[in-house]
Amino acid sequence: MKKIIFSLSLILLAIVAHAQKSKYLVDEYGNPMHYSVAAKFSKCNVFLVVDSGTKKVTPFEYLNSALNNIVLLNGATSIELESRIQKDSLSFYRYSIIENDSIILKKDAIPIKVKYKWGRGSILPNYVAVDLGVFNIVNKKIEIQIFNIVGKKRVSSVIIYNKSLVAPRSLSFELLRGNSSEKIKANRHLIIDENLKGMRISMKNTDFNILYAVDVDHIDTHSSALLEPKWKLIEGTDMIIGDVDVANFVKPGKYVVSVYPKTKAFGYWKNKALTQSLRFIVEKPKESFFTSKDFLKGGIIGGFCGLILVLILNNRKKRAAKIIAQKLQEKEIAKLQLDSVRSQLNPHFLFNALAGIQNLMNKNEIDNANRYLSKFARLTRNVLDHKELISLTAEKTLLDDYLQMEQLRFGCQYIITASSDLDVENIEIPAMLLQPFVENAVKHGIAGKGNDGKIEISFIKQETDLILSVKDNGNGFDVEKDYAGLGLALTKNRISLLNSIYKETTFLLEMKADANGTLIRITINQWL
Repeated sequence: MKKIIFSLSLILLAIVAHAQKSKYLVDEYGNPMHYSVAAKFSKCNVFLVVDSGTKKVTPFEYLNSALNNIVLLNGATSIELESRIQKDSLSFYRYSIIENDSIILKKDAIPIKVKYKWGRGSILPNYVAVDLGVFNIVNKKIEIQIFNIVGKKRVSSVIIYNKSLVAPRSLSFELLRGNSSEKIKANRHLIIDENLKGMRISMKNTDFNILYAVDVDHIDTHSSALLEPKWKLIEGTDMIIGDVDVANFVKPGKYVVSVYPKTKAFGYWKNKALTQSLRFIVEKPKESFFTSKDFLKGGIIGGFCGLILVLILNNRKKRAAKIIAQKLQEKEIAKLQLDSVRSQLNPHFLFNALAGIQNLMNKNEIDNANRYLSKFARLTRNVLDHKELISLTAEKTLLDDYLQMEQLRFGCQYIITASSDLDVENIEIPAMLLQPFVENAVKHGIAGKGNDGKIEISFIKQETDLILSVKDNGNGFDVEKDYAGLGLALTKNRISLLNSIYKETTFLLEMKADANGTLIRITINQWL
């Protein structure tokens, strides 16, 4: 009888433990998912655990704001917050919790409730996980502020948002000329002159304005600029305004200005249902020279006209220098964003490669795992190299190493070719441009075909254009659909950023797929 009671006790304990785990959103091992939601490398960290009914968790980073981070939730009911702090330093930390911008749930509280400790031999020796509280998050916005009292100015601030985002409402656009403004309607033809300062965008105030971005697309050059205006509330109204500098649409051609809330970590991704746009056309400016009717006639008129001309030319020169400086600044910002994308792409690729090694070891294919690891070592050195541009020869070597590794797992066949008139040693392209598409072709195209699977990679010269292609004989996929694969999403975002840097040499991405396979083609115009 005692044995039966003991067995029932164990079963009850197991049921309680399972229920405790299942109330959270968990990882593949059944452990609660801990999302790091403070800024990267912040000394005042915040971790988030959500309930199992949560449909989506989207943390943002590197926002152009005073906030360290923003997290979007979908379908969450409750959240648990914690921070990891050295146990001897707990008394130096304070945190506050604010609900819906006005309700203060905690004010400069000291983190004292310890959930668990790390031992000396662990990855965080002498650290503890402190409980910052459990909160109802249904249709709410919660802000967490945490800081060390030694340096209170360095406050880490995180907003967790569990409301439905809405499309911009009561949206209007105005041209700013000197001290006046003029409303602009769709398909308007504009002439850019020296009096035009920029464009003012007005819309209804939201409780999360910082997440609304503006994307200026120049259709003719396939280039775009992602902007984060400093939205300002118009006093006495429920409207906000944000200004776009004229430098973003000085080139003649067709433009589309889109206003939308960012719902993914990649700012260039737009939810069409939440996006409002304006189309207009910029015409070539007409040259004009101005004279004064008030100047004295005679010999001095020429002198005055000359002086005015010099002043006009000098003013134009300064304005041109300002526009160039602004473009250089935009290019530097795009490069920083590109570096951020690459910093996410490299760990993603390395993680997948390590998963391949683990797969071979789990199958007890030790020799193949060792050969895979040898290839992986050289590949790691190339991937972690921070060069933005590498030669076609170096790109071929990287793809060779990767595909030889995948041959050990899937037994597929591949071929890499280049046009005979291409100088593969001296022609450079952005590093790891093709690798995510090759990886996608292996894993989602030919992985199940064994030796019948085939991948063809080619570098082709077409006059002054360079064409890079990846073709497989897999089952194809819906190219119009957005997939959750991080490598493919990062690469699309990276190509958009490359277009904002190399505006004279546009990158065009084409994807075609059917039951006979998939073809990915990247055309780099005017590259050779």
